[in-house]
Amino acid sequence: MSPRLRAISAAAALLLAGCASKEPLDFGAEQAGIYAQPIRAEAPAWQPGSEWRYSDGYGLQVVRVEGPITTFRRIDDPTQWIARKGFLRDDSQSQTRFRKVLFEDLKPGAGFALDSAKPLTFRREFVSGDATHVHATSWTVERREHVKVPAGEFDCIVLVMRTRSLTSDWSGFERWWYSPDAQNYVRLEYQYGPEAAGSRVLTSYALAR
Repeated sequence: MSPRLRAISAAAALLLAGCASKEPLDFGAEQAGIYAQPIRAEAPAWQPGSEWRYSDGYGLQVVRVEGPITTFRRIDDPTQWIARKGFLRDDSQSQTRFRKVLFEDLKPGAGFALDSAKPLTFRREFVSGDATHVHATSWTVERREHVKVPAGEFDCIVLVMRTRSLTSDWSGFERWWYSPDAQNYVRLEYQYGPEAAGSRVLTSYALAR
């Protein structure tokens, strides 16, 4: 047999061996497995003095940490503040209304870590102004995404909060591009009830150590 024929025969043998293999070369499945891994977002241990400023003038500064509750004051309007337990909103004061949580069916520590494999859902009752409201809320983890904003480039976890009233047709949502390095969202898209949708991006930040 000529050298050329021997080479062709060897190549054919290798090809047939590959076809008979019980382990198919499915690189697509391997890549799908990588991206199917759960994504976990953990709330940071915020420190008093940390602050974030955004493109629409909105700004937040950590003013107090008491146990599981972190209180943020608005830099652009110090009369307004918001308290959070992990990622979840707690009591707050807006320009016109104080909001106080009365009840929520959450396990202790819920909201300090969010997992793409299991959305966090809960019911909450709160007083806002003179009215009591009941909302059904969910937090989900969508994906990882690298983004560039005026404050820099960040590897983010995209989180989505959806909430709706159980006593009216009101609903709202927030989509966070949350950066563990910046300890906050670097981009936010939101809409509350009939208000127009809005967004903001991080322009600067400083973390207390």
